[in-house]
Amino acid sequence: MEINYSQNKVLIVDNRFEDLTELKRVLSQLGVKTVHVASSVNMALALLREETYDICFALFDLGKAEKNGLQLIQEASAEGTKLYTTTFILIVDQDRSKLLFGSLDTAPDTYISKPYDVAKIRVRLEKILRIKSVLKPLEKLLNQGQLSEALEQCGHYIKSYPGLVLYIQRLEGEILLRLGQEDKAVKLFKGLLSRRDLPWARVGLGVALSRLGQVQEAIRVFKGVIQEAHLCVEAFVGLANAHRAIGEQRTAIDLLRQATLIQPTSPQLQAALGKIALHEGEYSIAANAYRDAIEYSRGGCFQQQSYYIGLVASLQVKVDASGDADSVAAQEAAVKALEELILTFSDLQTRFIARLFWVELYRARGVDLEFMSACQAAFELYCQCGAGEQAQWQELLLDRIRGSDVESEAQQIKEQLNRQVIELDWGKLNVQGMLSYRKQDFEKALSLFRKANLCLPDNPGVVLNLVQVYLERAGQRESIPERELVEIDELLWGLDFNVLSRKQQNRYRTMGQRLAGLFADAVPG
Repeated sequence: MEINYSQNKVLIVDNRFEDLTELKRVLSQLGVKTVHVASSVNMALALLREETYDICFALFDLGKAEKNGLQLIQEASAEGTKLYTTTFILIVDQDRSKLLFGSLDTAPDTYISKPYDVAKIRVRLEKILRIKSVLKPLEKLLNQGQLSEALEQCGHYIKSYPGLVLYIQRLEGEILLRLGQEDKAVKLFKGLLSRRDLPWARVGLGVALSRLGQVQEAIRVFKGVIQEAHLCVEAFVGLANAHRAIGEQRTAIDLLRQATLIQPTSPQLQAALGKIALHEGEYSIAANAYRDAIEYSRGGCFQQQSYYIGLVASLQVKVDASGDADSVAAQEAAVKALEELILTFSDLQTRFIARLFWVELYRARGVDLEFMSACQAAFELYCQCGAGEQAQWQELLLDRIRGSDVESEAQQIKEQLNRQVIELDWGKLNVQGMLSYRKQDFEKALSLFRKANLCLPDNPGVVLNLVQVYLERAGQRESIPERELVEIDELLWGLDFNVLSRKQQNRYRTMGQRLAGLFADAVPG
């Protein structure tokens, strides 16, 4: 059956004019009439947000210090503009192509190589387009987020089209992970790997094992992917996080440094490196990683306030009253990062947090007048926040403005706020949880803190209380489910350490050490 390309809308991502012109000529010969072009990943993402394309050709190598074509697929997938019904084709040398298909859900559908050959492109296109035509109803369900329905359809399609079993089972594995059915995913991926070595199945298996808390086996699986030189963000981040969880932070840092050398334009890799390096006191490594995370996430879905905060925290340690060149340079860079943070994220909470970091910079420099002024500005922003936000940040505020003219006013607000908070749903649950904890009724305390965290997610005080109860309960049990360890780790690691008060940071460190010990005990020797 001949495919009619005349109705297909095509996007080409290439910054080489001659090659771009040649590919457009080839597509014209195939009958394609509508072709849009982009010279960078960010430009392509902007187009994908506005238009629906049938086919997207993306050049892998878009130049040094430029995001590559594989990152286009990763970012489009993360922000929801990568439709399953769109065919993504990577333009890459045949020798390198096998190293770029390790991801389970962000790999291209197929690849082509330069120089372009009409006959070869036709054959490759028609093969993948026929497959996607058959599976279009299934892929539409995935586009609509109907995961359970799509999973059910996978079984029907495998029976009807046994020749497409690998393609369908890849989708099935992705769906199982998205639904949180890791046990079934492990069974599926192990079954696939028993018959054939598939890098994407190994990555999926590693992800599933990590979520189940089977850290040692996950490490073995991810190592196998990386040792074969697959350019897979999930494998590097997954392996680094597994080592970090069991207390092997140096190994995690080394892995992520290796990953950022291979793919320096990945904000996920840079941010992961920055976070672990900062925790380990590797401030120069952290600062450089956060700078790159900021640079390569601009305008994309990976852009986060925590990158700017991480950069400032990495620079703060060099700011002091000496006034030497390093201190001045660090302060200037930190101020610039805070200014950019406020310009990029202008909400009230971000402005408040930025002001608190200004407070610390002036405190370190020993400049009383500017310190007092910064404290006043931070306090005024705090007063504009709602009761929930004030409760969330009161410890951090009081920690940062200690010794200032507004400290006593802040203490008065704290006393008033404590009376108000117990009238809020999450506040009641938090207080009841603390009472149960003091009675050592850890099961009840755990249930109450969980509910409080659902009412007001990411409140540092509530999350730290929840982790504390988990750990105390763990101390009373002979064995701890591995999956529970993962849940504790996700709660703790999900907090932004840099916006905790000193008291909260001390609790965080203590609990992190206890958790690493529990992970290590759970790992076979």
